[in-house]
Amino acid sequence: MDVRKKAVIKISLENYIEFVDDYFLNLLGYSLTDFITKPPKTVCHPDMPSIIHQTIGGYIMNRQEGFAVLKHATRSGDYIWAFTYYAPYYNAKGELEAFITYRKPIPDRKLNNRAEPLKESVTHLYAKLKDIENHFGDEVARKYLIGYLENRGLKSLEEDYYHFFDFDKKELRKYFEIKEKTPHRIIRKYLSHNGLNVF
Repeated sequence: MDVRKKAVIKISLENYIEFVDDYFLNLLGYSLTDFITKPPKTVCHPDMPSIIHQTIGGYIMNRQEGFAVLKHATRSGDYIWAFTYYAPYYNAKGELEAFITYRKPIPDRKLNNRAEPLKESVTHLYAKLKDIENHFGDEVARKYLIGYLENRGLKSLEEDYYHFFDFDKKELRKYFEIKEKTPHRIIRKYLSHNGLNVF
């Protein structure tokens, strides 16, 4: 993924995909008809635990913005990791109309090369949750996730991201505002270009 671009998906209040931009479709190698009118988890890799989708869905239904780390399968059989920001989308009348999600590369902790260890940490957690779901069901996976967070002194996965990146929610929002002409010095605040091909 290119840090100067963001993949956009719009999700209806009925929990189906209304819009996917060409950038994201090209990244994954799928066509629009593969995703449009489908539930959001359709764009994710089968390795993704259901409890993660349920957690995000709970935030969305409560009209809360938030962040998530998601794994997406490509048509070629490969996959990409994306850091995702989701937020309520209001129409001109101020009515909640849908939810908008933006995807970018996983940001780095300030001045440190930490993106890969986060992927390793998330991969390890997601694999455990998926294994628990397969053997014992979603409710047992949910309880494990609660215990995992409590053991780390956290209330949500989002808090884990803030702690890892040493960013607050406002700074992470700004990360998704990076555009083609954003100065390099600002981008370096969020990502090490080392091996990530962002410049």
